[in-house]
Amino acid sequence: MPAVWEQDQHDFMNIRRFPFKWLKIKPLVNVVPSPSLLYLAPFLKEDGHEVTYMEGLFYSLEKMIDKITEISPEIIGVTLTSVDWENSRWMLNELKKCFPEILIVAGGIHPTLWKEKCFDECSGIDMIVIGEGEYTMREIAACIEREESLDCVSGIMFHKNNLLVETGSRAITEDINYLPFPSHELVDIKSYIPSPTFYKSLPHANIIGARGCPYNCTFCHTDRHVRMRSASNIADEIELLYREHGVTDIAFWDDTFTLSRKRAMEFCREMIERNIKVNWAVNARVDSIDRELLEEMKKAGCWRVLYGIESGVQKNLDTLKKGTTVQQIKQAVELTADVGIEAYGTFMFGIPGETYEEGLRTIEFACSIPLDYAVFVNLTPLPGTEVYEDLLSGNITPAKFTENRFNFKNVSFVPEGMTEEQIKYLIQRGHRKFYLRPGLIWKKIRSIRSYFDLSKYVRGFLLVATSKYSKQPETQREDTSAMESDQHE
Repeated sequence: MPAVWEQDQHDFMNIRRFPFKWLKIKPLVNVVPSPSLLYLAPFLKEDGHEVTYMEGLFYSLEKMIDKITEISPEIIGVTLTSVDWENSRWMLNELKKCFPEILIVAGGIHPTLWKEKCFDECSGIDMIVIGEGEYTMREIAACIEREESLDCVSGIMFHKNNLLVETGSRAITEDINYLPFPSHELVDIKSYIPSPTFYKSLPHANIIGARGCPYNCTFCHTDRHVRMRSASNIADEIELLYREHGVTDIAFWDDTFTLSRKRAMEFCREMIERNIKVNWAVNARVDSIDRELLEEMKKAGCWRVLYGIESGVQKNLDTLKKGTTVQQIKQAVELTADVGIEAYGTFMFGIPGETYEEGLRTIEFACSIPLDYAVFVNLTPLPGTEVYEDLLSGNITPAKFTENRFNFKNVSFVPEGMTEEQIKYLIQRGHRKFYLRPGLIWKKIRSIRSYFDLSKYVRGFLLVATSKYSKQPETQREDTSAMESDQHE
């Protein structure tokens, strides 16, 4: 039984994957295959099903329809998240119009959290998978093939006799070492180029080394139940990618690679002993690293660590329940740079209780520590997060809150004491002030070793330099000038 899977950047569906001619959208970077979808394929292939992986960006809508018509699948599987829900539901409705007879199954964090709302807002979805999908999709495919009832499949929701039916919950996979590796062979890895700040060489691939995160950040809806693959199991997959697929660059999708210092050190030893010459990058917390660990990571091929910094103001870190301090951030970034690993910091504006002036302090803080990359976004309350629930319950009184808008390109939440214009300005000011500093530009120029390096930096520079720049809010200009004057003195 053929099955077709569609994937979007970082595991999400996105309208940019379907570049309609009248939208004139043609992204050149930030394209990676989805490990989450590729994890489903081995189970289906083992049961004798034919599986096709389709990358929406590589097709026009018309050609994708032609391709699906040619394959004639019985199931179309998509994985969805909240940030692209607005675009995804529209796209799924279009597909359902073209292929009413094909079962469209949606999985991912957004359907898991919203369940009934997904059906209410998207008529293109026939079924959702709640939670992890490997064994669930296997059973769905088996039932469809044998024309049996789906009632016995745990962990799904679907329409039956004009009513929504939710089957019993499915236990999660506790030991994820037993899961087969994702079916990397289904994609042409060399066709993908991630964001310029997320790779050092090509071809590039992604690895999921752990599921879940134990921390309680108010803006995150990651599962709190942590399960980690062993160091040797991860190294086995990377070695396969390196020796059989020619991959030279890996990005870990784990929320925090250094959750277990022991496992991290073991992984580094595995990479060194196996002589796997791959560049790799991870996410980590500023309170979970030390010099010895970073030095071992550097020896094993780690070139970049991404830290979720969020703010340069302690009050705002406490509001987000980060459990970290400004001093820890400073020390971790300095230590990372001193070891010779590039440091990436993420920051957000619009934190409940934050002021415009504190946003400016965060930008100054980002520029004061030796980060190689920084990204500034607006806080977006996602379903399942503490900040989202607080807004719905009235525990937080916003200046603005658009409940069903989750993408980071639109400001859906503005805390009391700030304006939407201020948040937009802070985001753009942060990127420009950080990346257009002569010192950082000179540092990047000195690091260029090839035409490949040059082209990567040019891509990244153009993304910043050509972005539309918001005007500074009128009521804040005088105060801001005074603040900056004091800081430079």
